[in-house]
Amino acid sequence: MVLSCGEIISAKIVKIVDENPSTKSFYLKPLKTINTPKPGQFFMVWIPNYEEIPLSVSGVFGDLLRITVAKRGKTTSYMHKLREGFFLGIKGPLGNHILIEKDKNYLFVSGGYGVAPLIFASRIAVEKGATPILLIGARSKDLLLFYNEATNLGIETYVSTDDGSLGFSGTVIDLAKYIIFRKRKKVDCIISCGPEPVLIESAKLARLLGIHSQILAEEYMKCGIGICGSCELGDSGLLVCRDGPVFDGEVYLKALKL
Repeated sequence: MVLSCGEIISAKIVKIVDENPSTKSFYLKPLKTINTPKPGQFFMVWIPNYEEIPLSVSGVFGDLLRITVAKRGKTTSYMHKLREGFFLGIKGPLGNHILIEKDKNYLFVSGGYGVAPLIFASRIAVEKGATPILLIGARSKDLLLFYNEATNLGIETYVSTDDGSLGFSGTVIDLAKYIIFRKRKKVDCIISCGPEPVLIESAKLARLLGIHSQILAEEYMKCGIGICGSCELGDSGLLVCRDGPVFDGEVYLKALKL
């Protein structure tokens, strides 16, 4: 029996990986069968004695799902103290997902821990016969995520660091423009996840090029199922949990009145 995505079930932490000084990946084994998550979807994860928070999926490996958690506040800081064998509550997968088509060329533009769902999407792109180029942006080289995993998968991968400590010196948007205009890489669609400025500039770059873009939006979220309205995108009436988190780039810019 496959459970409804609105039901909370227990999941056991079977492995924890330190990805960088502020980010860990948790490999979870749900105790009941769930729908297989698709890139871009998320789970509401309940940490006993704390709260329920939305976390995107960074990979699916057999019966294990991986969520990657940056230490940002009280709840995620507590999560970083958990050990293998601990149980979490999960509800999902929730939301829509990234659309990947065979024989298309995708430019994945990630900022910070926004690379988490995009490494998952890049893996699926390879499996579907699409051509992904993954851009990983970080403030410095010690904060990079999933670079080795991407290159081991044979994905064409480029790095940008704000301080120039590794790869391209500058923002990931600067790197995207370099890839498109200087290296003249063919791109059919830009898919972006990260801080809001990265999302906005990715959508605007796609508009300039006359190509499609998919934007993974992030807003404060309480329920994850479209009831509380806390994750409204601007004042558009669109809810990130119900109508997203993946939005067409033009829809995203219109929602922000850009």
